[in-house]
Amino acid sequence: MLPQTFEYLKPASLGETLDALDQLKDKRVHVLAGGTDLIPFLRAGLKEADYLVDIGGSGLNGVTLEKNQAKIGAMVTFTTLGRHAEIARWLPAVSEAARQVGAVQCRNRATIGGNLCSAVPSLDGAPSLLTLGAKFRLQAKGKERLVPAEQFFLGPRQTVLQPGEILTEIIVRLQDNFGTSFLRFGRRKALTLSIVNVAAGVSVREGKEITAARITLGAVAPTPIRAYKAERTLEGREVTPELLAHAAEVAAGETSPISDLRASADYRRRISAVLVRRALENSVGRIAARVSP
Repeated sequence: MLPQTFEYLKPASLGETLDALDQLKDKRVHVLAGGTDLIPFLRAGLKEADYLVDIGGSGLNGVTLEKNQAKIGAMVTFTTLGRHAEIARWLPAVSEAARQVGAVQCRNRATIGGNLCSAVPSLDGAPSLLTLGAKFRLQAKGKERLVPAEQFFLGPRQTVLQPGEILTEIIVRLQDNFGTSFLRFGRRKALTLSIVNVAAGVSVREGKEITAARITLGAVAPTPIRAYKAERTLEGREVTPELLAHAAEVAAGETSPISDLRASADYRRRISAVLVRRALENSVGRIAARVSP
């Protein structure tokens, strides 16, 4: 197979990036972030491009925490995210997910924005953000919009992004009384795609009553999914091991996994129940640790 030829552009600012993408809306254009997903596809001939627009010069690699919210630039690498002390403190599920993506070399290059925009069902960057109620800032020339994380994914490798539009920032509200946890399961402990990944978050009143619950699962449906029935099972109830186990079984029943080379659908459902229960237990434990004297 002959190598592809395309024009490589690296604008020097976000404004220049949006100008370039606007001018090329009718062309075969791919946005280059870390490149860990895109470059192998181009080399294999699975994607074709007339233009490659590198957004590395767009100034989207910052992490700030202010006014009860975190703002994470789309070009922030998983290494940076996994090592950020304040992210680990306030958004532990995000930190946990970042530290488990691929290999060290991959985490050094791969970006949170690129991972989200790949929209593969097993992506590890999404579940914690859905559980935290994150919003994604999408920008095109002359306009921008905020999209809830759970509305961003339309199907495998499909998002709400329009031609000329890119994800520039992830915004997450910081919550004192909301414990979160991320867990994944693969065929190996590292360097593998998730067979199932899960993020859970709960708020607990006086160490007993669950006042809010959010559960998100990945690799068990065409897109990351919220387990709404399981969440309702938990809310307003007193925390017990039996309740958490029951909610985990309910969450597993909300999945629609496929069977493939990595796992059968039935196996994914069984693992989903285990991971949801453990993630809920971790989340409750984190709240207890915060309020204990």
